[in-house]
Amino acid sequence: MTASQPTILLTNDDGYTSSGIVAAYQAIRHLGRVFVVAPSSEQSACSHAITQRGPINVKRITREPLGEVFAVDGTPADCVRVALAELIPTPVDLVISGINHGANAGVDNFYSGTVAAAREAAIMGVKGIALSQALRKGLDTDWTACANAAKIAINQIIDEDLPSPGFWSINIPAPVPDKPSEHIHRVPISLAPAPMNFDAVTQDDGQSLALTYRGNYWKREILENTDYEVVSNGGISITSILLQTS
Repeated sequence: MTASQPTILLTNDDGYTSSGIVAAYQAIRHLGRVFVVAPSSEQSACSHAITQRGPINVKRITREPLGEVFAVDGTPADCVRVALAELIPTPVDLVISGINHGANAGVDNFYSGTVAAAREAAIMGVKGIALSQALRKGLDTDWTACANAAKIAINQIIDEDLPSPGFWSINIPAPVPDKPSEHIHRVPISLAPAPMNFDAVTQDDGQSLALTYRGNYWKREILENTDYEVVSNGGISITSILLQTS
């Protein structure tokens, strides 16, 4: 980025109170002036949903170390839309979304609210980067290490233009590698489907089912040279996702 003081929008899908958005702020605050516009409550796996009926309520809240936050009663895509159109007084140069609590590798890029915010940025002609931190059962997340890895990965692509309109999706493994720069891989997304496992309970009327998703994130086919393979093996994946294909 060449502007002396770029304007950056920071958002996520876990809500403005999440640890991940603080880690993202720590990773990007050196890049320019950061405005935080994030959901007032968790919006995980909402994909690219937007609010078209009824008002989108916005409240100014102070949260350290973020400073003033615009808490939006809407989705991550809503946050980007209202931020660019109404809330941020200057043109936005960069949209950062995350850091998500959980990987968004493979087909999860299509389900993720975090990724949708970066996609919405690309639709609006603004550079977008989605950041996600993988979670492992029994392993605490080191958000300081995650922020450092995110900073290193972002610095690799911040001045790079995509060949056509699109955005970036970065996935950081758990645990975070000690030397992140040595573990970064540029790879495409995996199209192996996520596991579709549900617990089914028949309701008292005998006609209805209650289905609860029980899929295991780490139990899917591993396709070589993809983001899911990299993150599964402890690497950091950087993926370019284009809005148009030939």
